[in-house]
Amino acid sequence: MRDFPIPVVASGAAPAPAEDLELDYMAMPGAEPLRTPIPPEGAAPSDLAAAAAVVEQLLESMGRHRPGGPNAPRFSLRAMAPGALAALNDSLGQGEVSAVVAGGNGGSLWRVQETAFAGVWRARREDANGSPLEDVLEAGDVPAVVKEAASRLPAARLDAQRLPPGVMNAPAIVEELRHHVQRQKPGQAAHVVNLSLLPLVQADHAGLEALLGEGPLAILSRGFGNCRISSTQARGIWRVRYFNSMNTLILDTLEIVDFPESARAGAEDYDDSIERLRELLRWLREG
Repeated sequence: MRDFPIPVVASGAAPAPAEDLELDYMAMPGAEPLRTPIPPEGAAPSDLAAAAAVVEQLLESMGRHRPGGPNAPRFSLRAMAPGALAALNDSLGQGEVSAVVAGGNGGSLWRVQETAFAGVWRARREDANGSPLEDVLEAGDVPAVVKEAASRLPAARLDAQRLPPGVMNAPAIVEELRHHVQRQKPGQAAHVVNLSLLPLVQADHAGLEALLGEGPLAILSRGFGNCRISSTQARGIWRVRYFNSMNTLILDTLEIVDFPESARAGAEDYDDSIERLRELLRWLREG
């Protein structure tokens, strides 16, 4: 990871956990307001030049990278002056996807936020007290810290015999998960188990929750509603739930996939962001 000769100072308060519904899963990232890129008002020419330098280097690296490929552009922003950082933050805005990657045993935690440019991310690592340790700007389909956390999860150990008494359809679901997780390959389309369509009793829900456990990743993707994604303790199995604009659960699923598509930046969006970043660079230089 390369360093810019300018830092990032954390801007704004850390996202507050959003209230979760149904099962007691890891707290979701806060639903911070979407922020459209705006001209940095009153910014000094030196701050605009520093922000433009960051965008220029990012653009050069993005042009050589394809989403999902190796060596995604990733820059440490550890020394940026407050004025330059404010200009950069205003210029990049804030997008629809945010994530929290929990550290084990009270260790450091990562907070990830997509910018208003799809496939361009900010990732901030904090210690147990919330103090910043790292601040990173990167580009790609999925932020590196999220991919790494997902890849470190243990292989699924799915045994229907461990389900509690009183279950009805949970054993069949566990067998379906076990069958597909053994055959899942990186890049393959997800196999989706739609829990909303299945007649499940409370013991089924409790048994699946206990068997799959809670992983270190929580992702919030916003559009017309909210898509809340939680990793389980089994690599390649995700809880993906969709809520409407009234925050009512409308679809509850388990996905067997390396990473859910609903939180991944697509190649077309990535290419569109490159074009928009070129416009942003001209804008910063003319300011």
